[in-house]
Parts: sequence; structure tokens; C-alpha cells
Amino acid sequence: MRRNHRLLMLVLVLATASSAFGLEIGTDVIVPAAVRGPGRNQSRWFTDLYVFNPSTLPANIEIFWLTRNQANLNPISETFVLPPGATLVLDDVVLKTFGLNAAPGAFRVVSDRAVAVNSRSYNKKGDVTFGSGLEGVPRSSAVQAGASTDIIGLKHNTNFRTNVILIDATGTGSTVHLSLRDPSGFELASNTYNLLEWEPLLFLVENLGVAEFDDATLHVVVLDGAAIACAGKVDNDTNTGDPTTLQALTPGGTPDGRYDFAIYDSAWFASGGNLVVKDGQVTSVLGTYFNWDKTDGSDSECTLVFPLGGTLSPPVPVGDFSSGVVIEENYPQGGTMTFTMQFDLNSNASFSGTVAAVGSDFPSIDSGCNGTFPNLVLKGGKAPQ
Repeated sequence: MRRNHRLLMLVLVLATASSAFGLEIGTDVIVPAAVRGPGRNQSRWFTDLYVFNPSTLPANIEIFWLTRNQANLNPISETFVLPPGATLVLDDVVLKTFGLNAAPGAFRVVSDRAVAVNSRSYNKKGDVTFGSGLEGVPRSSAVQAGASTDIIGLKHNTNFRTNVILIDATGTGSTVHLSLRDPSGFELASNTYNLLEWEPLLFLVENLGVAEFDDATLHVVVLDGAAIACAGKVDNDTNTGDPTTLQALTPGGTPDGRYDFAIYDSAWFASGGNLVVKDGQVTSVLGTYFNWDKTDGSDSECTLVFPLGGTLSPPVPVGDFSSGVVIEENYPQGGTMTFTMQFDLNSNASFSGTVAAVGSDFPSIDSGCNGTFPNLVLKGGKAPQ
């Protein structure tokens, strides 16, 4: 276990998630919010829906209406046959297609050909409308368990209000943790939401526990299942009620794969290793740890390099690492290190967090390794497949 320290310069390449430019096509696409009926400040809301078939063959399409704030085990639906290169245009779709005079909800579009889906929700006053578009998101692009995304540009004050939009993308229910952060990254409020089967949920951001703020980012972590998240920022002006759609960062699909990581002390010397995610769970962590921050004057109190991790049995859901996972290591020469790894997986491509460590029961020759070590910075990225 005892080794001499050597300077370790670790080059860490963070893989980035690939994403399509513009609308994504898919055979199972969700529009997370739609509405028809009255809103705040005498506003009245309507939704138009568009489905485009880029294939050279006809597409058989079924559109499901998912009612807000409830499970949708047997939703109503309408079917269409869309010729190649054609666009299905459904004006005032909630009423004219589904016969609902006043209803909030969402759409699920299922097709035997990959299609593009878009919508527009708008407030109408006389002959004037104020609205914004909301893209259809393929279920394959939903944020999976253990992964996260972010929504930027939220406001909630005298001039603006912000609605948060979540929808289960599994049909079996999902659990989502939301953290509202100010521009410096300080957490203003947080809450966890359990979504029922195909449940669309929309609520004012103040539901998280903060009454008012000027600018914030919403960090979204899916703890179980898979979900789609976005937000709507609405101008409180009674003459317009003008909305702006706030899309989430593209999450990039499944978080499964191998991730390389580095553990940095305050001088940015680094040790490192890798972890493996399978089916949304961390199955192994293999790394080394040393901490030159634990010093006494000019001499290090603990000059050891510690093996960290191994196969995790049982595997640990990635989402658990958001609040910290404890890994205890007992060394044959004597001594125990209790590590706490904390990180958030960002867009399925990279993660950042901390590693805390507490040493105990080390013999006198290594007594400097007993006690609490300063927290180290953890950074990682998905290895190329």
C-alpha cells in the first residue's frame, strides 16, 4: 500500500453528446404540453399541431391525447394516414380533433415511419395572437434514469411567471428531482416529483418553494424511469400574455457506458480511474486516490496512494450519486478509508462533483492518514464507444 508519490498529470477528454440540428424525427414522439381554454389575466389558449412525413412511403400515425395531472393508461386517440412528403396540419387540435372545449394535456404521436412533430400554443385576443412553438421530442431522447439536463432562462417576478413541464416517457411512471439555481449556481429551492404512467405535469415554478427570482436555471435529474422536461416563461402583461418556450439541453439518450474520471486536489494534481454504467446503474468504480491537501506545514500528513472501488454489488442507481454514495475500503496493512462520491451526470456525456474521505485505524507509521481529508474535485467524461 505504501508508495512514493509521483507527479501525475492526467489528461481528461470529455466526450460531448451529439445532437441533431433542429427537429428530431422518431416513430414515438411526445409533445409535452398543449392546452385549450382560459388562463391567467383573461388569456385564452389554443394549440395547433403539425406532423411531417419525410419518408418516401406513407406513414400510419396514431395521435394520443394525454390528460394533464393524471395517469393515462387508456388515452383517447385519432389515426391518420400521411402520404410521403406531406404535413398533417391540425388547427385548434384539442377541440377540432379530440372534441375537448377546455383541456390541458400533451400529445404522443406513434408512427410506423419516422416523423417530425411540432406545435404552437398561443394566447388569442380578438384577431391578434401571441404564442410560441414546442417541439416534439422522440422518446429515445428522453432523459433516462441517472442522467440529467438543464433548462436556462427562467424568470418569476412581477413581470414574468414560469411554468415547469414534466412528462413520464416510459408508460410505467418516473421520479424526477428538480433543483432551481441562481446564476452563480447557488441552489434556491428543490423538490422531487413522482410521475404516473404517461402523466404530463405542469406547475408554477414557485411550487419548488421559492416565491420570486429574476433569473435562474433548472437542473433536472431523473432518479427512476425516463422523462421529458421543459418550461414556459409567460409575460404577465395583460395585453399579451406572451409565452416563451424554454427547451432543455439535449440529454443524448442512455447514460450507459464507461466514464473516465480525474480527482483533483487544490493544486490540481490528479489521480483518477473509471466507472461503468449499465441499465442506468453504476456497476463498478475503479480508481486511485491521494490528497496532497492533507498537509501539516510543508510535509504531507498522509503520503499513501489508495486503491478506490471495485465491483459494486448490488449496483447503485446513477441518480443516487447526486446525493452521495459511500464506498468503504479496508486495507490489508491496516486502516480504513471511507469515501463519499457525489456527482451529477450532465447530458449523459460528462459529470462533476466531489470526493470526500475519512481515514481511520491506520497504524502509527501512517497515523497522518487518520481523520478527515479536504474534499477533492471530481470530473469525468464518457469514453468513446
